[in-house]
Amino acid sequence: MESPLTSFIQSPNATLAFRAAIDSVIECARDAGFTNLIMEYRQGDGFAVSLTAPEQSYNLAVDNSDSSQQSITIHDQNNQHIASITTLFTQGKDIVCLVNGTQFEWDYVSEEFATTHDSYIAWLLVSLSLGFTIEDSALISRSAQHVSCETWPSDIRYFPRLRNNNLATTVRKQTRCFGLYPVVDSIELVEELATCGVEILQLRIKDKAASEVSDDVKRAIQIGKERGVDIVINDYWGLALEYGASCIHLGQEDLAELEDSSLLDSDIGLGISTHGYFEIINALQYKPSYLALGHIFPTTTKDMPSSPQGLIKLKLYQALISSIGKQRGSLLPSVAIGGIDLARAPKVIDTGVSSVAVVRAVTLADDKKRAVDQFQVLFNSEQSVDGVTNAH
Repeated sequence: MESPLTSFIQSPNATLAFRAAIDSVIECARDAGFTNLIMEYRQGDGFAVSLTAPEQSYNLAVDNSDSSQQSITIHDQNNQHIASITTLFTQGKDIVCLVNGTQFEWDYVSEEFATTHDSYIAWLLVSLSLGFTIEDSALISRSAQHVSCETWPSDIRYFPRLRNNNLATTVRKQTRCFGLYPVVDSIELVEELATCGVEILQLRIKDKAASEVSDDVKRAIQIGKERGVDIVINDYWGLALEYGASCIHLGQEDLAELEDSSLLDSDIGLGISTHGYFEIINALQYKPSYLALGHIFPTTTKDMPSSPQGLIKLKLYQALISSIGKQRGSLLPSVAIGGIDLARAPKVIDTGVSSVAVVRAVTLADDKKRAVDQFQVLFNSEQSVDGVTNAH
């Protein structure tokens, strides 16, 4: 059983309407799967709203004195400024500024449901208490204004549109991103697993110069062509383009360099790592062939700056990705990654993801062919996602 996520809200001016809005959003969160969420009210003064959540405490100062905009200033438990959210109602725009100088802007359309400041703040508080990042919480809160109060937002049509969207114009090659997706760090493992019945395989070599991995990247791509396996090259996209790879995989930190590169308008397949709502929406402008969602469980194969997402958030992210596929008329494959073994895989697959990425569960297995077969049998030979049938 999950431990309770107990959050405390204190406000000197909490109206009955504000409390009703909070209670409504909490009920919605529980229906979405966050059954361990508990929120209690306390009397307080100073800031308009204070939130004490399991991982972080926040103080929110809300300024609605100007009817054309709303300003929310967020401080931590030490009263240090960490972010601000400004909504320009007349322009239909939100601006999120983090203390490190990072700024996010997005446009939104008019709400379909009658909403109030209380509703937006309620969604913001509940999202923060559930461990969503500030930018994700702001996105959830805005998109929630388009759905009934009993529904967690999941339709891409109602999520804001980033102001720098639609960078890439080329239709990218698709990958066979269904079923098992092993991730390996050596050419020897590429050679071994390419004979084990996998259809896709990622070569992820970290912290080496391109000159040091050039031969391995070239050989991996050659093996893929010989064995009929989609070889995905992690990070070294220059080499991937040079040697004719079918797909590359990039993290969020690598995306900025694409805007002035030949990769942006190349038709090579592109997988992108994401860790939440904002990064999913941000990735869409690069026309990805698939999106990786992680990390789902604790993992030691890579240093991660974020906390594990867990199955509930994974299911919510997948619902958004499914709606993206519906809107564009073709499936957008998704790959769950991070700490997934054979015992955890069935529950991960139940969230609706297209593929499961594994590292040690296959690479450290004594019998790698048997390990591959055990994972593959968890997926049906024909998988239907949102009405789109894909043979694999």
